[in-house]
Amino acid sequence: MAKWKALLTAIGISTAIIFFTAGASSSHDPVFPAEKLKTLFPLALSFEQKNLYISDEQRAMIEGQLKSRLPEEDLRPSIYLAIVKDHPDSPPQKAAAIIFIDARGEGGKIEIGIVVSGRGKLIRVHVFENKEPEKLSRSDFLRQFEGKKASDMFQVGSDIQAPAGTEGSAQAIASGARRGLLIIEELFRKR
Repeated sequence: MAKWKALLTAIGISTAIIFFTAGASSSHDPVFPAEKLKTLFPLALSFEQKNLYISDEQRAMIEGQLKSRLPEEDLRPSIYLAIVKDHPDSPPQKAAAIIFIDARGEGGKIEIGIVVSGRGKLIRVHVFENKEPEKLSRSDFLRQFEGKKASDMFQVGSDIQAPAGTEGSAQAIASGARRGLLIIEELFRKR
């Protein structure tokens, strides 16, 4: 928990600029996505929203690792911090960061919820809105992402196994999960 607190403290002005205007809100949900957040991290007592801005330097770092450009909607992400208590008498603590990412599958837009630990590992990936085969939303496929780090490949056929006939959309989900992980890692990286 101490490392997580240090990472969150490191945000500051040099890492991200917090927007308080409506123009900086996420393109995913016009209102606070409480139900989706509870699905992603059911043990949280509450969630704290951070509307952030990815600087040109951060964008270059992320795009260098992705080897592709970030979509414009990802340049002003809303990150949600899951707040928990270890014991009823203990103070609230930030346990994880959550981001919603859009990927483009064979059936169109796929909205993905990504939960990242303070140690930079994926805790959970959940597929929300999509027109893909149901087998891509099942836990046996999505559990493969748990514990992955940004340095992992996220490559279908290598470290991700796709259900038969869904390889293209499975890769879109894998790439979206890595993109979300890299964004959170870059925004909360200790400088």
